[in-house]
Amino acid sequence: MTDEDWAALLDRLEADADRILAAPAGAAEVHDIIPWAPPSSPLPPHLGDRARAVIDRQHAAMERARSELEGLRQHLGAVRRVPAPRSPDAPAYLDVDG
Repeated sequence: MTDEDWAALLDRLEADADRILAAPAGAAEVHDIIPWAPPSSPLPPHLGDRARAVIDRQHAAMERARSELEGLRQHLGAVRRVPAPRSPDAPAYLDVDG
């Protein structure tokens, strides 16, 4: 893999992370990330700092996706606690604090 190939791969990985970080609230999970395989050749030393910066961006994107997923889980849990519809004459109460 050439230096240019490595730079292009880093560009792609950075762009994937940036799309997640720039997504509107609640939309981070809608971005398709194409899987990739690590190159067979080692990273050129002069791209080491750039690769570390890309890894930091990826970690930030993963944290954002995890955070949004947790928020979605909490929301779905609240929705599941809403009782099923009842007949009109039966009393129904919703515990909004619990």
